[in-house]
Parts: sequence; structure tokens; C-alpha cells
Amino acid sequence: MYRFQQLWKFSTLQFHKGVSEYQNVSQNVVLRGVTLKGRYNDLPNLLFFPEACDPVENWIPFFSDPNNQILDYRNVHILSPRNFGTSDKHFSFDVEDLANDVVRYMYYNKITMATLAGHGFGAKVALAAGCYHPERTTGVFCIDYSPMDQRYHEAFTEFRGFIKKLSEINTKEMTKSQIESFLKENIECVKWRSIFSDNLVKLPSGQWDWKFALKFLHENVSFNKADSLAFWPVKAGLYTGRAHFAFPEFSRWVHLGTNTLPMLKVCPQVRGFGHDVHSVQGDNNTLNHWIYEFQNQSFVFASRFTKFLSMYDGVHLLLKDRTEVGKEFVPSIIYSKKDPNHVYSDYSPAHYYHNWRFNNVYKNLDVQNK
Repeated sequence: MYRFQQLWKFSTLQFHKGVSEYQNVSQNVVLRGVTLKGRYNDLPNLLFFPEACDPVENWIPFFSDPNNQILDYRNVHILSPRNFGTSDKHFSFDVEDLANDVVRYMYYNKITMATLAGHGFGAKVALAAGCYHPERTTGVFCIDYSPMDQRYHEAFTEFRGFIKKLSEINTKEMTKSQIESFLKENIECVKWRSIFSDNLVKLPSGQWDWKFALKFLHENVSFNKADSLAFWPVKAGLYTGRAHFAFPEFSRWVHLGTNTLPMLKVCPQVRGFGHDVHSVQGDNNTLNHWIYEFQNQSFVFASRFTKFLSMYDGVHLLLKDRTEVGKEFVPSIIYSKKDPNHVYSDYSPAHYYHNWRFNNVYKNLDVQNK
């Protein structure tokens, strides 16, 4: 499997300090994961959120593979959403709380603006942060996700059934071998079985527990509530910046015929299939959701990712792509005068330094010329 290739042994990899804690106040939730420093100085930042329960370690080879070239354009922060991995836990899965977690992480780590991306539920977190905080978002990249109601999808009902099975046992009264045997007997999908196994953690008491908040997760997926992992609420509004959606051709989460329409509804700047919406050709494999497991498929997704980062992310919406930055001018007022001889002014759209809030790069602009 692709994820086992040891491509990520770089000195630029840093796991975040701290342990997961249960928080009583949503605003106290801290996100954690791993940071991969890009190959050049002063690169913008990419915040990436994996699928529910998926460990951040599974995505390290994807981003650190030199053939994928993603680290040529961004510093990458692979972060577990709340209630997963080493991030803090809180009962709320409200979409606004998920979005605020992201911006809070950016503030604590002195990141002014960032590219937000994710896989599955992680893509929902990224898009939600873009909707609620567009001024902090340069672009959104979603892998195998569509902002819609996926609670009836076969893939989600399967996941819900697995979580119900896990809730029926008390891991603290079992040995690891007993838990592994339970997973083998009750979790039919080999990939989900592997993910749950990777989420086992040994407590200081010697007992075993899950890295994710099983109680909160079980309550969330068991009821058709507005904050369900698989539901996109209307209250999140629109994301008006640049966005890109990519998914496997035979995805179980994004059905090509109909599930691409919500992408255009929530992200009005998306230009449609073949431009900002792409299906990646591949086999009709039930495991194709896990793109990093298949090297050929992974490379295609990485290529789309790299093109988005290099050509579109952070580029003013009035321009076609990065090639027009500083070259193309747009009219300040479009044909508002009846006088045919009126000369219209134009301007070059502004592009800000990616970390202007925590940098003095613009300090001299406030000083009047003497």
C-alpha cells in the first residue's frame, strides 16, 4: 500500500505538542496534528483535515512525496478535527464551531490567511471555515466530498453501523488482542478496520481506549440532526472564493450524476465540471475513497491539487488565473455612463502578502512621504 512507503522521513516534519482533552467550552478546543515545512522559505500555509477517524499519519506520504510537489508551494498542516486524533474533544459538531476551531488554530500559530482543504468530513470542516471566515481563506480544495445531505448514502450508513458496533464494547475491560479480534469479526471493511485499529491508544492505567470521542461520535451519527457529520446545513451560507472539488469516478460519497450540483450552489465561483469540478478515472473499487492507498490515483489527485495551488489559489476572482496577475487590468466601473466618449479607468486587482497580520511588511505604507 502507498501509505507505507517511507517518503516522509524529513527533518521538516513536526508533530504538535499536547494531548487531547475534553473541553467544557467549545471555544477552548485546540486542534493538533503534524506540520510539514515546505521546501522554500516564506511559503503560504495549507491546512488539511482528514476524514473522520482517519489518523493524520496516513496523509504524510501524500504531501511529502517529492513527485507530488505540494511542498514546493505550501507549508502543510495536517490537522485532526475536534473529537478526533490528538485534537481536543467537545460534544458539539456544529458547523460554526468546526469553522471557529480552524481560525483559532490560525491565530495561535500566527497564520493570517491559508488554503483550506480536506477529505470527506475533513472537507466539510475546510469548506465551513471558508464560508464563515472568507477573509482568512485563499481557497478551498475538497477531496471526495459534496456539501449536501449524505446521511442516506450507503457509505455513511455503513460507517454508522461500524460506530454502533464499537459503542457496544468497553475497551477498558479488554486486552488489545481481544479488541483486534472484535474488529476482525464485526468490521467487514478492511480499511475501516485498519483505521479503528490505528486509533487504539494505551492509557497510563494500562487500559485501552479510542483516540476519537466515541460517545459523541455515536450520538452524532445515530440521529438525523442538523449537525450530523454527513449533513451540510443551509445556515453555513456560501463560500464566495475559489474552490476546487475532486473525487473518484466511482465514488460512493459523490455520485457523479447529481451530487455535483450542490458544489455550484454553495460555491458560486465554481465554473463547473471540467474546470473546478473533476472526477478522477479509476476502477469501481469500494475503497477508492481512500485515495492515498492507490499510487496512480494519488498522483492524479496531487496533480490537481498542485495546479490549484500554483495557478488559482489566492488569485483575485476578476482574473482568470495567476498568469494574469500584474498584467491584466479590469474597469473600475463597467459601462455606467451613457456618454460613448467617456473614458473609463481601470486597475490591477490587489494581492496581499499571505501573512500580513503577523508581519511588518506593510508598516512603511502608513508613513507619509516627507
